[in-house]
Amino acid sequence: MRILICRTDALGDVVISLPVQARILERCPEAEVHWLVRPYAAPLLDSLPGVSSVQLRGPDTNLLRLIQNLKPDAMLNLSHRDRAVLTAAKAAGVPIRVARARGLGQMLAATHLIWGSRRKTGRHEAENALDFLAPFGWSGGKPAPPRLNLGEAEKARGQQELAGFPHPRLGVITRGSGSGAFPSPAWWAKAFTVLADAGWKPVVLSPPEDSSLDATDLRGMMARMAACDALLGPSTGPTHIAAALGVPVVCIMGLRSNHAPSRWAPMGDPVEVIQYPGPEADLSGGMDRLEPEALLPRLSQFSLASFDHRSKTEGNC
Repeated sequence: MRILICRTDALGDVVISLPVQARILERCPEAEVHWLVRPYAAPLLDSLPGVSSVQLRGPDTNLLRLIQNLKPDAMLNLSHRDRAVLTAAKAAGVPIRVARARGLGQMLAATHLIWGSRRKTGRHEAENALDFLAPFGWSGGKPAPPRLNLGEAEKARGQQELAGFPHPRLGVITRGSGSGAFPSPAWWAKAFTVLADAGWKPVVLSPPEDSSLDATDLRGMMARMAACDALLGPSTGPTHIAAALGVPVVCIMGLRSNHAPSRWAPMGDPVEVIQYPGPEADLSGGMDRLEPEALLPRLSQFSLASFDHRSKTEGNC
């Protein structure tokens, strides 16, 4: 069976969809899993076990030709706003076409529709993504945590680029580009002082304009994440990536029900989530109500022994 997973939205959405591939290969090891993603997200899937191919969805992509050449047995359109892929899949004769019930054209083009609401259900987006496997009888249950990988040369590159930052290194993501909220620059300035006084060595990794490091590509940022002892950031793509790389994460989140930790927290172990206090909406400054000192007990959950081990072994990379 050849399955095409369409995930043409943000980086974090691609990461939380990786359990779909894991479930497919768990239930059908001989399956071919292909991905259709935006060019900026494609590096996430480089050398990832189980990925048969990565197809790119650009502004000029001929979707009909792409799908006809690939000849998938099924398409899962996890990106419900990108409705053109379903109409192209129907025109290409894909037998199984799964989509959310969003937009009349997409609904008419799908062979199977996902009707359930995702809001206020207490379900993680990774669980919602598994719903797309219902036509095969593979939905339900807890998703496997997403996993991303780096080569040894990439890990060594990350260590080398952060060699000027002593341990324990705390990678920082100050803000994201999606719907998630994040604290203000003034809050971060205060937080950096608190963290430094507690012995942490903060290094801003993303976005590039907030970082003192030379610009790098997505794989380069992932390598820098892997060279950190922990990572701190709001719920945004890079924070999800760090968790999927196995980096200990503290994620700052707001109070909006449609962006609650139960739905959008990074998946990994260890991951600590902290929400700001107070009634203000997080998009209008509410996240600044979180006292930076409140981060320290969450960060202390991560073993300093692991930092010592990294520091001793790093010279062998």
